[in-house]
Amino acid sequence: MSWNEKARISCRFRFKCPQVWDRLQPTDVEGVRHCPECRRDVYLALTEEDFRKHSDEGRCIAVPVLQNSPEGDPDKSIYWVGEPGPPYNPSLKLV
Repeated sequence: MSWNEKARISCRFRFKCPQVWDRLQPTDVEGVRHCPECRRDVYLALTEEDFRKHSDEGRCIAVPVLQNSPEGDPDKSIYWVGEPGPPYNPSLKLV
């Protein structure tokens, strides 16, 4: 499970992809990039609603996460890319 303190998105991933959002191929659609490895589009989820929508539609997503290391650049976002886990559940408790 991941937690993004800034965006307030809680989510689970069935599969975390080794691909990096910044290196995926841009598309003509803002917030959508293409993965050449699996040949699927990846949708940026910046809100809980985005995550829910893309998860319910079975799309791969990219979610911004906080950097845990003090060496990280605070001005550069890091994204986890992957396939959302079990269907969205708003009552999911974070552990």
